[in-house]
Amino acid sequence: MEEKKLDVKSIIGFVLIFVILIGWFYLNQPTPEELEAQKAQQEQVVAPVTEERPDTTTTVLEQPQVDLKDSLAVANYQKSVGDFSYTPVREGVTVLENDRLYLEINNKGGQITEARMKQFVTYDSIPVYLVKEGNADFGLSFTTTDNRVLQTNTLFFEPQLSQNGDNQVLSMRAKVSENQFLEYRYEMKPDDYLLDFTIRSRGLN
Repeated sequence: MEEKKLDVKSIIGFVLIFVILIGWFYLNQPTPEELEAQKAQQEQVVAPVTEERPDTTTTVLEQPQVDLKDSLAVANYQKSVGDFSYTPVREGVTVLENDRLYLEINNKGGQITEARMKQFVTYDSIPVYLVKEGNADFGLSFTTTDNRVLQTNTLFFEPQLSQNGDNQVLSMRAKVSENQFLEYRYEMKPDDYLLDFTIRSRGLN
């Protein structure tokens, strides 16, 4: 039987493939910085959950809290927000709901603090929440004319419900006066997952 032999072109081809593979492995190997980052990430994952709690607690403490039963705390809040103290300081949520979606909008921050999809559950029959227990936060930062830097997620908003045809409309206003305010406007259609959301202001310079 005739023995098959490799010709020069085949040898050159194999050599080129070998060189390309070596170059590819060399170029794609992680740099020392990437190796350190991977090592740090692995250590972070392995670390006990208790080690991460101080950071979370610190973040929460940075958010101004108002005890509405404490008149001094309320007075300090009103002093800190300046003209926006015109808005009543009241705890509470307003519900927007249709056949598909359930929402709770909080007076504090004027934002959605709970959102549940009504027609879906998990494999073990637990409701599907898009927003719940502080897993989402929305806010704007702005500077007032007297050089106060305010965060909207710490302001109190006043809710007002109305109808636009078949749609439910919720207006959340942080007021400086009856005709000067920052408004979050939520509009929910009767049978839709989508929610219209608009931000507008009046009389604020």
